[in-house]
Amino acid sequence: MRPRWRKVLSDLVDNKARTALVVLSIAVGVFSIGVIVGAYVIISNDMSVSYAAHHPANIEIRTDDFDEDFLNTVRHFRVLDKAEGRRVVNLRARPLGAEKWSAIDVVGVQDFRKNEINLLTPISGSQYPKKDEILLEKDVLEEMSVSPGDVLEIELLDGTIKRLRVAGIVQDPTTSAADFLSSPLAYVTMDTLPMLGEPQLFNRLYATVAEGEDDDKALREALAEVKDKIEKSGVSVYFSRRSKTHEHPLASSVNAVLGILMALGVLVLFLSSSLIANTLSALLHQHLRHIGVMKLLGGRNAQIFGMYLALIFSFGLLSLAISVPLGGQGAYALSLFIADQMGFSLLGYRIVPISFFIQIAVGLLVPLVAGMLPILSGLRVTVLRAISGNVLLESEEGPKSPGFFERMQTKITESLAKRGIHLPRPLLISLRNTFRHRNRLALTLFTLTMGGAIFISVFNVRVTLHDYVGKIANYFLADVTLDFDRPYRLKKVQQAVMQIPGVVSVEGWAYGNAEILYPDGSTAENVNILAPPANSQLVSPIMVEGRWILPTDKKKLDISEGILDIYPDLHAGDSIRLKINGKEETWEVVGIFKFVALEGILGYTPYEYLSREQNLANRAFTFRIVTESHDRPSQEAMAAAVDSYFRERNFHVRDTIAGLSSLDDASESLDILIAFLLIMALLTATVGSMGLAGTMGMNVLERTREIGIMRAIGATDRAVMRMVIVEGLLIGLISWVLGAILSFPITYMLSAIVSLAIFSTPIQVIFTPTGFLIWLAMVVVLSALASVLPARNAARLTIREVLAYE
Repeated sequence: MRPRWRKVLSDLVDNKARTALVVLSIAVGVFSIGVIVGAYVIISNDMSVSYAAHHPANIEIRTDDFDEDFLNTVRHFRVLDKAEGRRVVNLRARPLGAEKWSAIDVVGVQDFRKNEINLLTPISGSQYPKKDEILLEKDVLEEMSVSPGDVLEIELLDGTIKRLRVAGIVQDPTTSAADFLSSPLAYVTMDTLPMLGEPQLFNRLYATVAEGEDDDKALREALAEVKDKIEKSGVSVYFSRRSKTHEHPLASSVNAVLGILMALGVLVLFLSSSLIANTLSALLHQHLRHIGVMKLLGGRNAQIFGMYLALIFSFGLLSLAISVPLGGQGAYALSLFIADQMGFSLLGYRIVPISFFIQIAVGLLVPLVAGMLPILSGLRVTVLRAISGNVLLESEEGPKSPGFFERMQTKITESLAKRGIHLPRPLLISLRNTFRHRNRLALTLFTLTMGGAIFISVFNVRVTLHDYVGKIANYFLADVTLDFDRPYRLKKVQQAVMQIPGVVSVEGWAYGNAEILYPDGSTAENVNILAPPANSQLVSPIMVEGRWILPTDKKKLDISEGILDIYPDLHAGDSIRLKINGKEETWEVVGIFKFVALEGILGYTPYEYLSREQNLANRAFTFRIVTESHDRPSQEAMAAAVDSYFRERNFHVRDTIAGLSSLDDASESLDILIAFLLIMALLTATVGSMGLAGTMGMNVLERTREIGIMRAIGATDRAVMRMVIVEGLLIGLISWVLGAILSFPITYMLSAIVSLAIFSTPIQVIFTPTGFLIWLAMVVVLSALASVLPARNAARLTIREVLAYE
């Protein structure tokens, strides 16, 4: 091996700590970009492919009961390709011997073997239940511990308990794909329905279209035509939904979140490159004397350039050996976690080619680009300058004039001294050393500041999102929502529910479904209409403009701002065309409010009007109950008590829900996103702390002779260590101040991106001191830890070693 290559090898092996620092700084950036790119590609592909492979319904319609003859009529609609009927009923279930009941949606399927829409994937046990057997969707396992062969107790609407054998566990990626807050699913044959007190009739229609399965306009028109024909046949439609075949209903939201993570991954890579540039610059500065010696011995610039390129290339290869395998595993693990949360399957572990090539390109090119300037600067140094260090330069140019920070330090010190305040000499030395290498300090502060700013911003975004979810709770102020399968008189339910201890009040609500029409009469979108009493205290909307509903309103409604996607210029006081029960009507929009766009467009109109229009005056299907206690455990207990009370009295209860349950589930889903953001923030913080550790190590190494002189004139080991640690803490605290300032615009930016991705609307930004205080504690600890090892190394050197150091 030629001497110059032996030198490259010794540079890699002899200083293992420096090599590890450079390699890890590259690996962090390569790993993060590999995880995000890999997960983005895997999820973008597998989410829609897995969804489409299960033949999802393009149209879902919830209706009155209908039979096989009506279903055959629907199958002949020209716009449909296939159509299937199912019956869905919400019941309570628990494993045999357990005490806790869990709400599940039991789906009656006519023939599992001939099913062609919303296919099920078997996980364990049988995928074809027999009579008096039940299949469970895997989400049920989060509510109860049960396996194939176990017995499940089912509480019927009249309070009777039946037992069904669990035939198997399946996954259903399609039926509730757009509603991740719905009850878990279970499946039985239609022959089992009489045992559960249900008729062998359908109340759900699932269909695929003949043309335009991925064309939203075609799907909208097909849905409108099918609904119109069904309603003209005398069957009421309560809810409808459309979805594309090859696009998961939540794909846009998930991809938007992954896009945010991608942006943060690029930022981590950028910070990592600045760390690499900082480390390599310090490394080349140390090697100036080596370069001078090699030039003196006849080394040409091209040879020296090749040596250091090989050194940097070696750093890149070592980092790839670490980051590429870990990046592939991390990408699949992240994809698997998101797939499990969203209810779809991955196509198996695999290396993502584009992620693999990006990692290789980043791992090799970024260090080369970052190190190019320091190498070229080193090559321009003359032999005399390189061997003599800065002594000759200072003798030729004269003493360097103090810089801005030195002048400021001198003025502040003199000002304090005049007032009798004398700063300790080691502290003054630490202050001077902090600003000695301004370029290195700038890069170190940049990495730490960005890491801190993102870290603080993530906490602010978390509080912002939860604050908005809390405001959405203003639409669901009831402690318990009680739904029936048939309408009951308000007074009858009110008299009954007020007998339950702890109940304060109850309201009956109506609801309906309509289609928003374009000016040409074509269907634009569905709108779900809720009708509380106009003076209800159980809804407090976030108004954008206009007013709330009044008891005297007729054909007037408040509508969520999702309507602005259809009518961008709509304002309170304008009119829109609606199609209700097959009739086209003109309604006035009296107000616009904020709501979650994933739930579709929502409207409110007075109960006093809608109940009369539905021939349900003084009757209702759903009741909102207010109790004395409003915490989640109290709501859960009251929901169970209300449910049992009405079932025991032979009311046809469909479901009883605690008020905070859905919002708590939404908050948990948001916390998953926050966890991803926090991981990226910790990666940026890791890069920043590594940059600080490298900077402190280089600073101490360059001042080895200076430290020796200080020790020779009486400085103790503790004083030397304290001086170095104080310098690190100063850098950390400066970065905290800068990071705190920078966190404000980053918080606004992240909040806007995340809120538009999840809620499709900008939301009010909330700041919390939590992130600022946690990052302050972390930066103090990280700064101290990053300085301890260099300080300890400096203190351990003997005076003879440091004065003889070359």
